[in-house]
Amino acid sequence: MGIRTTDIGVHCMLYRALLVLVTTIFSGCATMSADQCATADWRSLGFQDGSRGETLALAERRGSACMEHGYVMDRSTYEDGRNAGLGQYCTADTAYSLGEAGQSYNGVCSAHNEQEFLAAYNRGLDLHAFTSAVASAESELASARSRHDYLDSELDKYDDGYRDENLTMEEHNNLVLNLWAERRYLEEEAIPYWIYANRFLEEQLDEYQNKVAYNDASADAMEPRAFPGPQAHDGPTSADARAMLQEVLGSLQQ
Repeated sequence: MGIRTTDIGVHCMLYRALLVLVTTIFSGCATMSADQCATADWRSLGFQDGSRGETLALAERRGSACMEHGYVMDRSTYEDGRNAGLGQYCTADTAYSLGEAGQSYNGVCSAHNEQEFLAAYNRGLDLHAFTSAVASAESELASARSRHDYLDSELDKYDDGYRDENLTMEEHNNLVLNLWAERRYLEEEAIPYWIYANRFLEEQLDEYQNKVAYNDASADAMEPRAFPGPQAHDGPTSADARAMLQEVLGSLQQ
């Protein structure tokens, strides 16, 4: 089958769009214009890159960009500035903040007291692990409660007599049973599970922070407890059906 001219045009447009996107990504990282290359203060640029913890890959891209414009990068001056900048970047405070944010370390401090840097970085990573675990449990709990509220509103609608006329009576009853069983699962399983997980992890985080504050070496061996989640809800059971029936009969007797 032949390729139509319109197909070629579409592919060319997509190719150009992709090329622009890739070029934009790399230009945002390092590409320098001809004017920037002509007036570059290579020591200042090196210091700027070093103070941000940039690797020498950025220097390579700067040099390549300027070479395309007919200019030669002063690599020696750039690296002098970068080393000075790394002296500001490769500190315990920077390392701890990097780890606390869960960001990766790209190995630029090998000549700038890297052992101290890594020790602080790992302490930050430990804290990040605890805070992330708490945040995850909080998110799971909020999600379970939100779903419970939605099911509540749906069941209230059916309690008030709503019926989808497109459903048979059996389909209607099965739908209501599914909603009711899931709400029961959330009330009895999922929400209590995540309440406990959230409380446990918050207490564990407090314990870890207290140990760090008092330079307790046992903090290094701590790690957040894993909470994989409650047993999955597989749909209504016969026990759910009996419990729902008892609830309905009880409401009728009131």
